[in-house]
This record gives sequence, structure tokens and C-alpha cells, in this order.
Amino acid sequence: MRLTGDCIHCIIDHHWALVKDCPDGAKRERFMREAVRVLSESDPELPPPVPTSKLQEAYRRMFPGENRYEEPKRAYNELLMRHLPELRERAFRARDPLKLAVWMAMAGNYIDFGVLKEIDDDRLMETILTPDEDALNPDELQNLRGDLEKTRRLTYCLDNCGEIVLDRLLMEVIRSRYPRIEITALARGLPVLNDATAEDARFVGVDEVAQVVGNGSNICGTQLEFLSAEALAAVRGADLVVAKGQGNFETLSGTGLNIYYLFLCKCRLYAPLFGMEFMRGQLVNERRFAVDNAPL
Repeated sequence: MRLTGDCIHCIIDHHWALVKDCPDGAKRERFMREAVRVLSESDPELPPPVPTSKLQEAYRRMFPGENRYEEPKRAYNELLMRHLPELRERAFRARDPLKLAVWMAMAGNYIDFGVLKEIDDDRLMETILTPDEDALNPDELQNLRGDLEKTRRLTYCLDNCGEIVLDRLLMEVIRSRYPRIEITALARGLPVLNDATAEDARFVGVDEVAQVVGNGSNICGTQLEFLSAEALAAVRGADLVVAKGQGNFETLSGTGLNIYYLFLCKCRLYAPLFGMEFMRGQLVNERRFAVDNAPL
């Protein structure tokens, strides 16, 4: 994906919302001028998560001590951990545990403070507990099953805190059905937005079902040229990659790897371009999903 005018507008709006209530008008103006500078100098061929991460660095530098994401990250990790026993029982007792676990992981992608201004906890739990049977492409789900049968090394690219509890559950289901698979869970290397770091992943027990690796980057996605050597090897050496969230979709699209993207479409630009429904779940494969002709 590339950085379009619509993306720039969206990024500016998000960062203005972060500082608009700052009582120091001069400081507010300096930050927004920095935001405009970063975006104007950004390579338009790179995806939106790259400049977004630079602006998050600038925000932390200019507003030290104001971490707007630390408390929501902790709160949603704890909320989903409280529900994990019930969700685990539902998944493993379901007629199709993999399908339900995939749905739950997809639904958890609603927890995204980088896109949504606020999260409705009741809507979140209702979405997780009420599967949308039509949201999962049955052909791709069947393709995923077939690939899992042949897979030895799976890399799971994590996205946001809170939903990583549901990613853990999906990995538990995969491990129970395909015990020979070695799973590497790739987390952010440094804090950015409410994305999950390796520390966050370990906090919710992802390390009990997978090897947790920080990707060496603070980009809110998985941009290959910015990964650590270990993280890049985990992605390129995997038989199968599961990539959670829109940021991973934006950064990994076009790599040609065997990637299954699992996310809610939270972008009003992507929805019509790719025939997606806004805020609807998506299960698509990199090798079968045509983005080459899209104007992005």
C-alpha cells in the first residue's frame, strides 16, 4: 500500500486529536508543523504506518510523560484475560474450533486506538461472542486448513493489545490440532500506539504457545526493510504467516509470501477499492487477493 492524500488527511486528523486540548498553543503548533513536515517528506510509495510511527516518535519527544496508550493497553489485556477461560471453553467445545477461534481473533481487531477514537466495551464483547458466519470467506478458511496441514513453521504477526489474548487462543487451537507446527509470534520491537510489544505478549501468556520475538521496529505494521535480522528470518522462513490487523495488511501487501490477513476493515478508502465492507471482518490471502491494480 502507498501513502495517499486520504491517508495524509487521516493521519493529520488523528494526531491533531492527540494535541488539540494542550493548553500550550505554541507547543501544539510546533507539533502540528512537525507532523506536516514529516508527511510532506515521506516517500509516497511507503505505506501509512511508516510516517505514523515517525509522528508517534515526535509526539513522545515533544510531550514526554504523556503516554495515552499505556493505560488502555493494560486495561484491555486484563479485560480479555478475565474472559479467556470462557472464550477458550467456547472455542474448544465448538463444532469447528478453528473457525470460531479465527472469528474471535478477527473480532478482537476492533481494539484499535490508532484508528478508532474510543472503544465500546459492550460492543467489543458482543462482537466476539456473536460470530458473523458470512465474514469468513469459506474458501480461504478451507485454504488455511490445507496450508496448516502442510506447515511446519508458522509466524503470527501480532497487532494490538487486548486482541493478543484472542491471538493466543487461536494459536492454542492451532497447536492442539496441528501439534507439529512451531509458532513464532512477532510483536512490535518498540512501543507505538496501542500495538503489542514482546513484553505485552508475554504478559498475556503468548509465550506459553509460541516463541515471542520483538520485530526490532516501532512501525505499526511489519515493514520488511525495517525488521531485525531475527524477525525478518521468521517472516521469510515461515511456511505460513498469519498477519493480524490493518497495519500488517498495509505493510506486507505485495510481498508475495503465503500470508493470511485477518482484520476488520477500518478504512473507508479501502472498503470500496477492495470490495470490503467498512468495519467488517476480512480473511484474505496475499497470493489470491488482487491489490496490484488498485490505485494505492
